[in-house]
Amino acid sequence: MKRRTFFAIMLGFATIGKWIANIIASEVKNAPKEKPQFTKMESFGEEKPIRILALGDWGAGTTLQKEVAKGMNDNAGKYPIDFIISTGDNIYGKGVKSVDDPQWKTKFENVYTGEHIQKDWFPVFGNHDYLGNVPAQLEYAKKNPRWKFPDFYYVIPKEKDNELYDFFMIDTNLMVSGKDKEMLIWLEKALSESNAKWKIVVGHHMIRSHGVYGDQTFMVKKLKPILDKYAVDMYLSGHDHDLQLIKHPDDIFFQAISGAGGGSRDTSWGVNTIFSGTNGGFMGLTIANALLYIEFFDKNGEIHYTHAIKKTS
Repeated sequence: MKRRTFFAIMLGFATIGKWIANIIASEVKNAPKEKPQFTKMESFGEEKPIRILALGDWGAGTTLQKEVAKGMNDNAGKYPIDFIISTGDNIYGKGVKSVDDPQWKTKFENVYTGEHIQKDWFPVFGNHDYLGNVPAQLEYAKKNPRWKFPDFYYVIPKEKDNELYDFFMIDTNLMVSGKDKEMLIWLEKALSESNAKWKIVVGHHMIRSHGVYGDQTFMVKKLKPILDKYAVDMYLSGHDHDLQLIKHPDDIFFQAISGAGGGSRDTSWGVNTIFSGTNGGFMGLTIANALLYIEFFDKNGEIHYTHAIKKTS
């Protein structure tokens, strides 16, 4: 074997080894020694809140992805859900080639098969989705009724008289490329016209993070002022392959990250961290008039941490 070929093979093994390490060997650095206290969910009386699950960076085809999918189904079997949100990188790592790409089966249809998660999925685009056929993910919505992906940015539809919540789904890749003018105009208009008690914006790239990527300067510059202006309650993203909840003192909104659906990476507990976890998992949101209840689950659907945001007006 020629020396050049040998080194190329070894480099390939090293790259694969690093990727595997990111999947199976991750830790939360600087975590507090004492486990944070759980916030109890209050009784809703006759009110029927909605409950959703959120995950991102899931379409990797890994064992971990399948474990998380089973954990989601087990959890939803105990606590029924209304729909599922995907925070992007839906098909990892180079998106799909077409609506008939076999990855739709191997990384979506044949993975999320549990009876309790046969619900609508509302996705946004991640950066890895942009490495493939982007319009094909929108077209797939016509083929699979579970896949509700009407446009690059949209508001999740609901009953006309429902003023409990609004989810504003955006494409942060447009912000990376600088092609975000129309989207940000749309977002401001949609937020200004919303009468919802709870306003949640969902995109792939985070604003705040204590994980691998850290705070994203372009997101702080472009998106944060809009979220603050319209008193958005939460910005939900993926991108880092972990689970995080952050409340920066300069932000009106909470930053939640749910990107542990198919892989895992090291993360850390920063000065503004409320919770941080890794090694696979997903997030739950229960929304009622006076309460936004946040849950973080490990890959088996077991509770990691809970946090309640209360609203009096």
